[in-house]
Order: sequence, then structure tokens, then C-alpha cells
Amino acid sequence: MRQASGELFPTDSPLPASEMIGRRDDVREVATRLAAGTHLIVAGPRRTGKTSACEAALARLRRRGNYTARVDLFRVADAAELAEAVATSVIANRSAAHRALRRARAFGRAALSAAQAQLLLRLVGELGEGVELALSPGRAAQDPERALDLALELPERVARADGERLVLFFDEFQEVASARRPYGDPDAVTNRMRAIFQRSTSVSYLFAGSIEHTMRNLFAPARRAFSGFGSFYSLRAIGEEEWRRGLAERFAADDCTIGDAALGRLVELGDGHPRATMRVAQQTHLVSIELGTREIDLELVQLGFERALEGDRPTMEQVVERVRLLHKHGLLVAREVAAGRAPPRRLHPGVRDRVLKLLRDAGILEHQSRGRWRVIDPLLRRYLATLDPFA
Repeated sequence: MRQASGELFPTDSPLPASEMIGRRDDVREVATRLAAGTHLIVAGPRRTGKTSACEAALARLRRRGNYTARVDLFRVADAAELAEAVATSVIANRSAAHRALRRARAFGRAALSAAQAQLLLRLVGELGEGVELALSPGRAAQDPERALDLALELPERVARADGERLVLFFDEFQEVASARRPYGDPDAVTNRMRAIFQRSTSVSYLFAGSIEHTMRNLFAPARRAFSGFGSFYSLRAIGEEEWRRGLAERFAADDCTIGDAALGRLVELGDGHPRATMRVAQQTHLVSIELGTREIDLELVQLGFERALEGDRPTMEQVVERVRLLHKHGLLVAREVAAGRAPPRRLHPGVRDRVLKLLRDAGILEHQSRGRWRVIDPLLRRYLATLDPFA
């Protein structure tokens, strides 16, 4: 039986540390800094390994006995849900209390045993009303602002009570400043967060975000509440040799051999982008299964690349539609950048700069240096380069 391509080369979910390629130093360093009581901000494009690296660092900390909690803001609709999510994740560090809380949330307090009910009552007395947010779904909606304050104070209460350092990880933190204002006025929310966080001496905070300029705007300017709070951490680029070694090991796990030329071409097509590289490798392996071969050559890699492009086509078509809606010259500029050319000079400089910033804000382009931009996803880059911008 051949191993499943999606298991050897996963692309659609964060990876455990054991399955990551080229992130060992990042995981170790992030964990070390957080354990030392510092706060970190990790910003970068989507699907480049931020969440995987951060979660692997949290797993490393848990193995060392630290408390950890994680909240993904993409999955949290408003301030009340955020309060409940923080409280539930923090309380999960106390296993007995967490089991009782889960039962209470699922079946109501009446379903608790006398011992469990007494445990939760004692927990509320020890740690405050924030525990009730995890215990009673919907309670936070009665007063979302106060509920959020109680939830954000809970990590410090738990950490101090148990004599442990707690690391609280906010994933996709740029959602705090999104146009829809899910948690209220961004300045007001971040001011309240900073006021609580700076008093939480037993808690380390980790913030990750996929819109880099928004994250920098939240943490860098002096006028922002989080100015000076924590340090930016940039994930290292995964080197060619790391990719070669890691991918070869994955193919070997299914008794496949891959030649140097084929391996080099696969790494070249992925252009260092974690998701794109794994996607091409995944589809190449799938082709090998369909053809009944364990020899990975240049032809198979090319077929895998074409499969990856075709499989991502519906998503890329949606991206193109979004680009068209951003600006009437959006596709023209994106296509020129994707083809490796400078943005069109025939456009007025002000218009050109506005389009580039819109594409950057949408997470499609990144600014490399003065006058140099590139499409972040190499698969999207190749797709855009083939399109007629006037179609």
C-alpha cells in the first residue's frame, strides 16, 4: 500500500513540529523567548508557516511544564465570543476543571457530580468571575466589554495561582483592526488590552498576523496602544538544502527515490513558499501513485506542478475577481508584477502606488525593495502571468 499524498505532504492545516521542514531553529527560539517572559509579534503572508511554527513553540513549552492558551481570531465573531474563547482556552490548563467545564457547557450544571460542582464553585472563588465565561455559554453576550476584560485578566490569575508561566497566543491578530470592527473600536479595544497585559507579569503574549502592514501599524507607531509592547520576530527563510533534505525524506517514507534534477526543479517551482512547495510535492507524489512508479523524475514533477495549478484554479479565479474589484487597473498591475516586470509606467504614479498598496493590503503582493514588488504565492504568480489583463 502506498502512503497517502496528503499525509506525506499536508498543505491545508498547521503542521506538528515533527512534520515541519526547516523551522526547528524558529520553534526553539520562539519558545525560549516566550519562556523568558518576553512578548513576540510574528507577521507575514498567509500559508507561510507562521501558525505551524507558533503552535510548535507552544507544544514545546507545554512539554516543559508551561501553561499555554490559543485563540484564532478568524474563528471569533465578536467580543463576547472572544471572551469565551480566551477563558475556555486558559482554563483548559487545569485538566480536572476543564473536564467539568466541558460537561457543564454541554449538558448544563445539573449534569455535574457533586464533586465537580464543588470544584467549579471553588474555582470561581479562587480565580474570579472570568471562570463563569467558560462555564456559561452566552453569558459574555450580556456585557461583552466587561466580559472581555474579565477574560483577559484570567490568564494572570491562573498563572499566579499555580505558580506557572502562561503563554497566550493570538492568531490572526490583525482582525482586531479590521474594517468590520468585530470587537469594537480598535483603539479602545487595544487600549484596554494593553492596560491589562502590561500588568500581567506571569503571562507572555504571542501575536501572529497575516497582514504584515496592519500588524506593524498596530505595534510600531508611537500613537498606538501596543507601541513598544513586544518584539517583532521574522521567521527564517527555508533554505534550498533544507527543502531538498526534507522533501527527499518525505518521498523516501513511501520508498520513492527522487533525482537531484527533479528535486531541484521541485524546490525551484515552490520558490521557498511552504504551502506552494508542499502542494507541488503532494501532487507529484499523487501522480506517481497513479502511474504506479516510485521513481520521481523531472517529467513527474512537471505533471505535479500542472496538477497543483489546476487544483488551485478555482481559488485563483476568485483572487483574480477580487483583484478586479479592488481597482480597474488591479489586474494589469498584478499581471506585470507576476511576469517579473516593473509596474506599468503609463499609469499615473499616484494611481500606480495606490493599486500596489491595495494589492499589498489584500495579501497578494509584497514589497521587496525600492521599486520591486512580487506576487507572494508562486502558483498564483504563474497563473497571473498567463492572463490577459484586458479580458
